[in-house]
Amino acid sequence: MLKLITETIYGLELLESKSDKDLYVVGIFSSAEQKNQNGRIYKKATLEREVNRINEEYFKTGKPLFGTLGHPSSPETDLPDVALRTVALEWRGNDLYGKAKILKELPKGSIAAALLKESKMIGISSRGLGEVSNDNYVNDESYTLLTYDIVSNPSNSSSWVNGIYEGAIFNSYENVEDELELLRRKHFDKITNMLQRIKGR
Repeated sequence: MLKLITETIYGLELLESKSDKDLYVVGIFSSAEQKNQNGRIYKKATLEREVNRINEEYFKTGKPLFGTLGHPSSPETDLPDVALRTVALEWRGNDLYGKAKILKELPKGSIAAALLKESKMIGISSRGLGEVSNDNYVNDESYTLLTYDIVSNPSNSSSWVNGIYEGAIFNSYENVEDELELLRRKHFDKITNMLQRIKGR
């Protein structure tokens, strides 16, 4: 059974472009081969596979990897809640560094920008689908990294890695791969429809 899995990391740096005033967050987006506070571990090979997939499906094609302000209650990205777009991911040892643009022109992006400038309690959090094995490793075969979201959790503001949260179960299909593919298509269709509406204005 697939669960919604998130992992929160704090210590982001804000960058504001001098030329176009765009606002970015940069820093460690994920870490591999180390236990978080929940005692869970991501294998580097698992994250490498997912980063390579995202690079091919999103960064190389120009398809936007949107994230929300706060985690949604389902694996899908709700467009009214979109606040950022992850634009780059790269490895430095076992740490995955990322860069995400804050979409200040959107309602939730404007809120995220204000919160990020005001408080250091804002973090970046991965959102994915998968399972956790008995040995506390996130299961390699089932895990799919969906995106990164902006989150806040003051009670863990001093933590570098907050851990992962196992939420609702998503397993309405006998074939897990079919379920993941359907979620990817729904996610892409929503983004495509939004971009078409914007172009039609």
